[in-house]
Amino acid sequence: MRSGTNNPVVGVRDSIEYNSGKISMKRLMDAGSFNLALICLDVGQEIPPHPEGYDAVFYVVEGVGVFTVGVNEYTLEAGSMVFSPKEKLRGIKSIGKLSVLGIRETV
Repeated sequence: MRSGTNNPVVGVRDSIEYNSGKISMKRLMDAGSFNLALICLDVGQEIPPHPEGYDAVFYVVEGVGVFTVGVNEYTLEAGSMVFSPKEKLRGIKSIGKLSVLGIRETV
């Protein structure tokens, strides 16, 4: 459950905050075998492609962005999601403001 509280309800949209100086990341919930984080990228911000040791799903809450998964790039908008398997390159680049819910397995 969410750190520091027994409330299982999280207002994802209420947690969105953009920072022009750096990418904003908030851990929203720790739930045993997975956890959720909200990642907010302002205009032009990017998480460069890099490998990770865990599977993850990225759900676009608002905005549009380019998601790298392995050697492929996908342009996703609000309401879309993409699966990124462990050990593959993954990255996110915003086109405008972009908020993404990241759901990852704990390792």
